Amino acid sequence: MVGLNCLIGMSWSEIINAKVNWQKKIDREGIQVFQHQQKGFRQKHNKGVITIKTRPERLTALMEDLSLCKQWLYGCITAKQFNDGLIHMVFKGPLWFKDRDVVMSTKTEYITEKKQWLVTTQSEANRHPNDYYVRINQTQASWLITEVSNTQIQVTYELYIDPEISLKSGVNKYNRDAMYLSLNKIRKLLEAQN
Repeated sequence: MVGLNCLIGMSWSEIINAKVNWQKKIDREGIQVFQHQQKGFRQKHNKGVITIKTRPERLTALMEDLSLCKQWLYGCITAKQFNDGLIHMVFKGPLWFKDRDVVMSTKTEYITEKKQWLVTTQSEANRHPNDYYVRINQTQASWLITEVSNTQIQVTYELYIDPEISLKSGVNKYNRDAMYLSLNKIRKLLEAQN
């Protein structure tokens, strides 16, 4: 299962249940994107929320099909799964920066009483080293998929990523916009199948 990006140092249950002062940065076309600066992190954490006319299994199938990642995950050039189950993704470096890559593990769980799927990723930055790309060491993401009705889901996508570029404000803007663009592409792909 694929999702993207990061929150290092806290467990996902702490993150999901934490009272966070999210600041709304984008509210457009039914997509909301929020950010907040967490103490001890160089970059801001991101959260996107969208409602999509589809079934949960269609979204998870899209996320699992690594050959389709570059169609919806902003900046993704390639994605593949290693024999040990870890996921490797390469992202186009912004402007004049070198392309970045990430290695991660994924986990999916179903929360029966809430009709929710929780997909999480965890950085495995020390695994499968390479000399071609700049490795993103701090990346983690979660996708909370809630069944709203038989024909609609709500997706909450949380992400932290530090591509180790010194232009902090530029990175935060890029991450915010990439989240919006990815959610918009996901919705278009899934609703086109209806």
